[in-house]
Order: sequence, then structure tokens, then C-alpha cells
Amino acid sequence: MKHFGNTRPEIEDYMLGLLPTREGVLADMEAHAEREGIPIIGPMVGQFLYTLTLALRAKDLLDVGTAIGYSAMWLGLAAQRNEGRLVTIEKDPGRASWAEAYFRQADMAGTVAVRRGDALVLMNGMEESFDLIFLDVLTQFDSPDTALKMLDLCIRRLRPGGVLLSDNALRSGRVLAPDDPSTEGIAHERPSAAGRAMEAEIAALTRALEHPERPLAAIVGGAKISTKLDLLSNLIAKVDTLV
Repeated sequence: MKHFGNTRPEIEDYMLGLLPTREGVLADMEAHAEREGIPIIGPMVGQFLYTLTLALRAKDLLDVGTAIGYSAMWLGLAAQRNEGRLVTIEKDPGRASWAEAYFRQADMAGTVAVRRGDALVLMNGMEESFDLIFLDVLTQFDSPDTALKMLDLCIRRLRPGGVLLSDNALRSGRVLAPDDPSTEGIAHERPSAAGRAMEAEIAALTRALEHPERPLAAIVGGAKISTKLDLLSNLIAKVDTLV
């Protein structure tokens, strides 16, 4: 059984065994990803995104980092049930084409729109706002400050009360010893401030829940949104003060 790194392999096997069997397009996408070595969130996180989107009754969704469209497919299925829509962004033309083909196969071309290009550029020019944003490009940045710029853009694209979720922010634990620019940007000075940052993160989420009129930053799949307070002043202004 393929593992997706969500937890210990034996626990993951147990949890995967509890999920309904994926058929049709989702099964095709999982086989494609395994065959070509394309990273995907996997069925556990996919089911979580689907269920959460339904529970939130989110209608306008943004997926940043399409790849072949696996996470977008889960979000799109929920958007379809909510009578909503999904915008998904992918800079690789080949992967964007695969995603579009899968959406046509699933008869979701009217629900999901693939936008091709650099996410930072496209999102900076957007005037739309969204109920839910799923960020899945934190492993792809080549300078430490780009991840923080992306988080700021996501917050700006959220509607009041919207939810931001991100994958890969803990980088399989590598935030404790960053070994590439993207991880360094996510975990700037994280080793010396891990405890304080986690406490601040919890406080931010608690305060955001107390103020639903403001955007809510959330955590999913080992991901975290807010890290270093001194580098997230733009986020803090939108989410709430963390001090």
C-alpha cells in the first residue's frame, strides 16, 4: 500500500483501510501520480479537504499548485455539491493539461477552472476573493521570503471568515533544520523560537475563532500558516494581533 507520509506507515495503513475505495477518475489520478512520481496529498487529506469544504459550505475555492489536479479534484467535488466553483493555478503546462483532461473526464469542466502561470503573479493581479484557499506550493520556492509573500497574498484573497489551509509547512520535520531556501523561508529562526511560535500560532487561531468576521488561518496535513511574528506583519493585520 502506498504511503503519503501523513503519519507512521502502520497507522497510515490502518487509516487508509477505513476510507472508501477510490474509483474512476480519482483512482486513475492516484495511479498516474505513483507511476510518474508526482507528489499528491493522498486520499486521507483529500477526504479531509472534501469533508471540511462541505462542512464550511464554501462555494468559492482557490487551489494553489494544481499539478495533475488531485487535490483540486477533491475540492472540486465538494464545490460541485455546494453549487460553487474552484479556481486552480498551475505553472507547468504539461501538468495543467493533464488536470484539465481529468476534470473533463469527471464532467467538472464547468466547476473547475485551471489558470496557467506563476501563482504569485496571477494572485497579485486577482480581484476575486474566496471562502477557502488550499496552498500546496510551499516546497517550490527558491528564496526564503517567497513563502511569506505567498501567505500574505493568500490572506488578501480570503473573504472575511474565510479559511486558509496549507500543506508541507512543517516539511516532514525539516523546519527544525532547514536545508533549502523554501524551508528556510517557512522556518526562519524556527529552531530558537519553536515553543514561542507554536504558542502564538494557537493564540492566533483561538482569537480568529472568536472573531469570525476576520479571515481564519488553519492547519491541515502537518501544515502551519503563521510562524514568525516579526516576518508576518501583513498577515497579523488581517488575522488578528498575536500579542
